[in-house]
Amino acid sequence: SDLVLQGVREGGARVSLAGMSDGTRDQLYLALRLATLEAYLDERKVEPMPLVVDDILLHFDDDRAAAALTVLGEVSSRAQVLFFTHHSRLVELARTCVPRARLCEHAL
Repeated sequence: SDLVLQGVREGGARVSLAGMSDGTRDQLYLALRLATLEAYLDERKVEPMPLVVDDILLHFDDDRAAAALTVLGEVSSRAQVLFFTHHSRLVELARTCVPRARLCEHAL
């Protein structure tokens, strides 16, 4: 049988990927990437691979972007996180959500 990834809405209704907004789909993909990285780090006691993300928060509202940046800040205690964006608002949010000791900015 074919495996199908679906979301579950509040109330229990299932929704396909095609039925999700761009932001919700991006949130799901980020959650899956982070879960995979966490499992990898937990299973293998080796040097962690970096997590490279490029403008993954474009379709997130500020509250969800702040939550995602907070999680990325937490992940950065276990693995290097390279977060690329050209959106100054996301940089501002990162400054408030990620501990200064873990945040290094490079403007191009």
